[in-house]
Amino acid sequence: MSRLYGPAIHQAFVFPDFDAALERFSAGGIGPFWTMESGGMGIYRGEEHPLSMDVAFFYSGDTCFEILSPHGDQKSAYGEFLERNPAGGLHHIAYYSEDFDTTLSRSAEAGKPLTIVQEFRLPGSDEMVEIYCEPTDAKNPILFQFVRHGPFDAWFEAMHREAANWDGSDPIRDARVSMAAAMQQRS
Repeated sequence: MSRLYGPAIHQAFVFPDFDAALERFSAGGIGPFWTMESGGMGIYRGEEHPLSMDVAFFYSGDTCFEILSPHGDQKSAYGEFLERNPAGGLHHIAYYSEDFDTTLSRSAEAGKPLTIVQEFRLPGSDEMVEIYCEPTDAKNPILFQFVRHGPFDAWFEAMHREAANWDGSDPIRDARVSMAAAMQQRS
């Protein structure tokens, strides 16, 4: 629990080799993994850049984990992290925030100023839906991701329920199928 941001919603690891990372985590009997290739545009350090990466989500108990592996040499918070940490590791911890400006102000007032590294907007809109921040002037920081509640909540709830009853079968699942089903049930 963060005294500034509340309970964490997930921890994310960035690795250069997606399949090797999945193998490392699954060796302990953890799963299932919901995987997908993700892409789009991100705003990295104030400039818009295309992104493409492999992503996996999985639960161990109530804890959600994310594995990310960017494709190629892209300008992003993920690529920057791998430049500093070629073997990969813990990249960010995610928290809900309904108002990013308020969250950033509260952090600065507590003496923990943050710098925005990466931003994602709702496609076709100026609405920011998530931001990645680093403690200002920190060397090799763990980032904080702030996200809004929204349409993906039902998907994460569905993954959490399925993981709680996992019998070891179907360890690698298509995240987009699960996402579509959860969002359809939400409607």
